[in-house]
Amino acid sequence: MDEKCKLNVLAMYLPQYHEIPENNEWWGKGFTEWTNVKKSKQLYKNHIQPQLPLGGYYYDLSDKTIMQKQMRLAKKYGIDGFCIYHYWFKGKKLLEKPLEDLLTFEKLELPFCICWANEAWSRRWDGTNGVKSLLMPQEYGKEFEWEQHFQYLMPFLRHRDYIKVNGYPVFVIYNSIQISERKEMLNVWKKLAKKEGFPGIYVVNIRRMHIKDEVPFIGDEIADFEPHATLNCLTEYEKELISGIYRGNRKDNKNKEYSVFNYEKYCEYMVNRCISRGEKHNLGFFVGWDNTPRMGIETKLIFENNIPEVVERYFRIQYKRSLELNNRFLFINAWNEWGEGACIEPSMRYGKKYLEAIKKVRDEV
Repeated sequence: MDEKCKLNVLAMYLPQYHEIPENNEWWGKGFTEWTNVKKSKQLYKNHIQPQLPLGGYYYDLSDKTIMQKQMRLAKKYGIDGFCIYHYWFKGKKLLEKPLEDLLTFEKLELPFCICWANEAWSRRWDGTNGVKSLLMPQEYGKEFEWEQHFQYLMPFLRHRDYIKVNGYPVFVIYNSIQISERKEMLNVWKKLAKKEGFPGIYVVNIRRMHIKDEVPFIGDEIADFEPHATLNCLTEYEKELISGIYRGNRKDNKNKEYSVFNYEKYCEYMVNRCISRGEKHNLGFFVGWDNTPRMGIETKLIFENNIPEVVERYFRIQYKRSLELNNRFLFINAWNEWGEGACIEPSMRYGKKYLEAIKKVRDEV
């Protein structure tokens, strides 16, 4: 990639589809993301749960050929690369196998980059249930730990199919404002990158909050994480205008009410209201959201009416906006976030229609 490269559509990629000892200890033997997906239940009348993969394809990423097959499929339908989540806790790795397996292939079916999901793990998937629920704390250490992390990343950054900008390897940080010494850490990484023969490192920061509320980012570019980036730009009144209230229809949630957003109405705000700061501020996109599989009756965010025709319409708008802004990336949330109802991977509900919508837009535009 160079400064005048075409717009690259990247899909966020979740590696939590294989067993690890820690999850077996915390959640029970055999736990993967599929455990939550399969047991998900309807919360209110006409709520569409569970949402399942096409053909019951509950793949296991301990098979290193799976991601290559997914990459091949993604490329066929207009995805330019995977942005794969990476979990690093001051030297402790989690869910690292699928990413490390990529190093065993000299040539991959699709380029990739890494997104450091640098948040603590807790028993509440949204991380808001207090200290007692903490499973894996996130600490950043000092220069020694920063160098240790960078050296771990080096084999990936050197891979022939790792995404780079003018020779700078692209590294995405999910929550950079949580890193109090992020400026110092990135300065160390830049020096190490140059020492290893790179011109530097190209840092993209994920944005999930209102622009005016942000602590200044340190890095090269910003990328919106939808639906949160736009949702946090809306007033409470605007949220009420595009959502409806549904009462629980089960014994365990009959006293609960759920605020459910209309995907189409929300996307009108996403493409018209949320203001970009120019070519260094990359727009985002999503095809849906419903984290009932993870949160159960406590879920807080659900979208409906995300039919393929509507998804296609707003992807076309967001894609054209990105071209007009001379953006380098358009991040889609996500390839396979089944536990959050945000996936373009083939499903029982819509088959490959989300992928077909993306391909149609890219072929036409």
